[in-house]
Amino acid sequence: MSRRFWLCCLLMPVLAGCGAGLKEEGRLPVSNPLGRGRGETVEMTVESRSRNDSPATKQAIANYTGSFANTSTNITITNVRRFILCQRIESASVQVSGEAALPNTITLNNFRLTATFRDNLAQVTFNVPMTGTVVLTRGTGNSYTVTVQGAGNDPCLGATVVSEDLNTLAQIVTQGEENSVEVRLTADVTSNPGLPDGTRLIFTTGLGTGTLEL
Repeated sequence: MSRRFWLCCLLMPVLAGCGAGLKEEGRLPVSNPLGRGRGETVEMTVESRSRNDSPATKQAIANYTGSFANTSTNITITNVRRFILCQRIESASVQVSGEAALPNTITLNNFRLTATFRDNLAQVTFNVPMTGTVVLTRGTGNSYTVTVQGAGNDPCLGATVVSEDLNTLAQIVTQGEENSVEVRLTADVTSNPGLPDGTRLIFTTGLGTGTLEL
């Protein structure tokens, strides 16, 4: 047999290992990149942005820090085209202050995400809009069912990041030690009657996914 044949045999396991962690060619999956998986919660607090705000439309804000695991791969990534995020929401509950009435429906839209990803080697921050309108429909007590509208075939809050800093994110999710993410999420919230300041919207999350497109 030729020397070239034996060289190919030696290199095949190495080349196969280079593809480990890739769900499909050109895509690197990231599990729970926003630090929330199935059965966890995100709490948004309702507040007025100014004295001129309509009683029916206010702002909801969430701030939290979570963690997520590295994606196992031996590939050195140097050119990421975009990062696609999808955060699913399974259900919600609403806690109002005082004796305020709970509305039958609550609508949240115009979501904005600021996320800082970091490990012991690097840090990067992205500020992007999120697609999807979240409609809460009251069930029993203070429990609400959740529908995500206008988010395509996969009903989740979604975001697409296009940035030169995505190579730094790729480094964070494939190298270094434990990853953390610091999240600030804002949205407009509308209901009738309007929600008083301090109302807590507690979302139970579903699967969170991310994809680095190479």
